[in-house]
Amino acid sequence: MARPESVEELSELVARAHRESRTIAVYGGGTALDDHPPGHTPGLLIDMGGLNQVIEHSPGDLILVAGAGATIAELNAVAETGDQELLPDFPADRTDSGSTLGGAIATRAVGPRRIGRLPLREVVLGVTVVLADGTIAKAGGKVVKNVAGYDLAKLMTGSWGTLGIIASAALRLYPKPQTQGYVEIPGAEAALEVIGSQVAPAAVEIDRSPGGQASTVVMVEGLEESVASRTESIVSAYPGAQRCVEPSWWARRAQAPVTIRASVSPALVPQLVGEIARLEDTIGYPIQLRGSAMGVFDLGIGDLDSDPTIATRVVLEHLRSWGQKQLSATVLCAPASVWGDVDAWGEVPGVGLMRTIKDQFDPDGLLSPGRGIGGL
Repeated sequence: MARPESVEELSELVARAHRESRTIAVYGGGTALDDHPPGHTPGLLIDMGGLNQVIEHSPGDLILVAGAGATIAELNAVAETGDQELLPDFPADRTDSGSTLGGAIATRAVGPRRIGRLPLREVVLGVTVVLADGTIAKAGGKVVKNVAGYDLAKLMTGSWGTLGIIASAALRLYPKPQTQGYVEIPGAEAALEVIGSQVAPAAVEIDRSPGGQASTVVMVEGLEESVASRTESIVSAYPGAQRCVEPSWWARRAQAPVTIRASVSPALVPQLVGEIARLEDTIGYPIQLRGSAMGVFDLGIGDLDSDPTIATRVVLEHLRSWGQKQLSATVLCAPASVWGDVDAWGEVPGVGLMRTIKDQFDPDGLLSPGRGIGGL
């Protein structure tokens, strides 16, 4: 394992690996190692922990620039000195476990407040990236050097290290809300209405334990008087709704041997929740559902005392048949034995374009091969 201390050292490592035709994998905080296929055994593993400096903090401009190895927790602590926080909302479980800036961007880690905040790819203001041949490329901020006409910052978001290695990034900051409030509503039927309501929720999350009933938890944030008024309006509008503290599961993925990510339009969320309950009864495996009412859910399949491949295949095939073109179901996390025996990705929209971009950025396929979306 190599641990560069500067962008120049990182560039030299990658250039040498390129000349020797060695594949490369990148290690940040290790919080997403179990997500996506494990990929091929790399010829070179690069630990990004040496590039962890805060390069620039401009509270007045709402900008924070840091090395890719800096942890999200550390960066939030820096932002708090200016009574601010990172604009993108990252998952609490990964943040608590040491998720890094580069890893969070590369895996497009998203927390519950995706409704009240811009998408991650819109708040990454700029990046410095080391490309497959060792070239240092920069985009955004004070220096603009886009590659082949592409928006480099957007391309790196969710690329899983397959297009380049993020060395540093600039993020927007956000004034820290004065307070937050939570309301729990039984079931999932009210979720879509709440999203479009005047209460302007920061997050609307749905959780369903195996064999249990779903519940919707709404989060609002802002000034104390505003939060109190908006939470009261939710409680008054929906039978059974009540104020609550932040749930223990908030911003944390269900822990299970196999996790499948299912995505639907917000209008189909109640139907998906009901279908998961029926599927659970049919196959006999407990399924934990948790995710955003915007339509992105993680389904944790537990108690796999038999072959996990069978359960994974059954759930994937059932969901894809039920949802047709209106649902995407992919394997997010599974034992290594599962990946080669199931159709983990299904139909991936735009995979042809992704492959073209991959070929342009990494024609020799040396960067994190097999880790990207669609197995790129």
